[in-house]
Amino acid sequence: MARQLIPRCEAYLVETLDQNLDDLAEIELARMRAVVAADGPLLWAVHDPEFVLCSPGGGIWDRNRYVGGLCDGSVSYTRFEAATPIEVLQSGDLAVVRYRSIIDLMTPHGGGHLECWHVDTYVRNATATWRCRWSQATDTIRG
Repeated sequence: MARQLIPRCEAYLVETLDQNLDDLAEIELARMRAVVAADGPLLWAVHDPEFVLCSPGGGIWDRNRYVGGLCDGSVSYTRFEAATPIEVLQSGDLAVVRYRSIIDLMTPHGGGHLECWHVDTYVRNATATWRCRWSQATDTIRG
């Protein structure tokens, strides 16, 4: 399979190689860094047009609301990092990544410190580029 690059933005380079599962973990790590940096070009590239986030608070955010909010500053992460190794399952053009994270953020609805389990679904498009389609974050510290 030929290499397909997602545009290079700032210090981030996300690429898909062949079917090496480590590449998907690296894409997810780059996505987390881009969220903190509010790296618009990379965020738009790595989130599928049909992206949907099911937030820890139970809200549903589409790509425009989530990525747009990161780009305009109404959603701001100061920390988003994996607290466990990123596990990857892949079959064909569909992959799932799973990990626990630590997040510090602010949104129009509040914010603060979160520790979450993430299950993110990636799809590989016709140009062999992996993009995050669905993201489910479950808060693990709410009482």
